[in-house]
Amino acid sequence: MTLVSGFRCSDGSIVLGADREQVGPFGKRSVEKLFRISTNQGLFLIGGAGRSSIADNAMMRMEKALTTAGANPNIVLADAHKDVIETILHEVHEEYIWGNRDEGNRTIQFIIAAALEPNSAPFLYRTDEEIVYPQQLYACAGIGQDLAYYFADKLYNHHLSAEGAALISAFILREVSQSVSGVGLGADLWVLHGKNRGLTRIPPNKVKELEVVIPDIEKAIADAWNGHIAIPEWLPKLFT
Repeated sequence: MTLVSGFRCSDGSIVLGADREQVGPFGKRSVEKLFRISTNQGLFLIGGAGRSSIADNAMMRMEKALTTAGANPNIVLADAHKDVIETILHEVHEEYIWGNRDEGNRTIQFIIAAALEPNSAPFLYRTDEEIVYPQQLYACAGIGQDLAYYFADKLYNHHLSAEGAALISAFILREVSQSVSGVGLGADLWVLHGKNRGLTRIPPNKVKELEVVIPDIEKAIADAWNGHIAIPEWLPKLFT
């Protein structure tokens, strides 16, 4: 399994993060789970969660379909990309997921960022089976997503810079990896810029450095709690 997160920044750019743990029949491996697809009409940054064999197969098909569409002068990918991706996801679900006896163990989810129009903010999507639907501010997918959303709901703000989004992403991936099995072995972060449609990578060793400057959540809560909460006068009276 995997945890993937995506945050829209105040300048329109999008920060995607994912852990690196991949569990196979012979143990765990540390692998990158954020994929870049470059087309003649723009860039895609995609993180996949769920059954890795199926997610990787879907990713390969998406890359082929999007690059082919992007090379077609009669197709405007900014308008057609969602249909292209949904067609691939429908095919993959029909072939590998729907109707299989272990269908519940074959689920896949994607967080997708797409920069296709110059001087315009990238698109941000989350998938639900074969459905691709837009996310205005942030999105989480995969194992531990409920906990990730809890932190994102508390920490996100509309003035978030790319640096701030990178810190929140690193924090969420760190905290979820400490609480949820199947998430860990480091993390990758990528920034998909809006205006120049470029990419910036923050590799695992640098994500680790970000984690060092992020406060320990247990200590932060304890410091905020201890000595700063006034007990209402009526509460002790209930116990006398």
